[in-house]
Amino acid sequence: MLLAISFILIFLSTSTVIYYTYINRKCITSMTGMILSMTNSMMTSIAIGMILGIIIPSKDLTLPTIISVLIGMVVGYLTGRPISLLVALDGFSAGIMGGMMGAMLGVMLQPKSAEIMVYFIDFLFVLINVLQIRVIDEEIKTFSKKPLFVNLIIIVILLIFLVSIVMSSIDLIKKH
Repeated sequence: MLLAISFILIFLSTSTVIYYTYINRKCITSMTGMILSMTNSMMTSIAIGMILGIIIPSKDLTLPTIISVLIGMVVGYLTGRPISLLVALDGFSAGIMGGMMGAMLGVMLQPKSAEIMVYFIDFLFVLINVLQIRVIDEEIKTFSKKPLFVNLIIIVILLIFLVSIVMSSIDLIKKH
């Protein structure tokens, strides 16, 4: 249950950053775009790689690494390409690195500590994505003075995260 909720959280948060970057691409500088593309692809591939490393029982790094690297590369490209090819390349390469690190982390986790690490990575993931949205907001503010509506998206993502924590806590209490 926790891993499914974590996948949904990762998908929604990553999609939000990609979409928000795309619709504001004219306001985002290359340097900011490189940071956004790198962090979005790195965090996504680390989280996916860790979850796949936990799920796949053989403790073989091959499949979790391949899948998480490919997802990280796609996320890096989709986040960075609306800004420039250089920005996409930065995100592309960060996705490769994050996918390898996440898969190694997931495979090395002991079953007792896997759930705690999923919570920790999910927390970091949401925190980083909220900060990315705030960075885009700052870029928009310097470019124009139009109102910002992304705060609603951030609140929805945080609510989904909090609901997942509560549901997982209930599952833990039922197990004991």
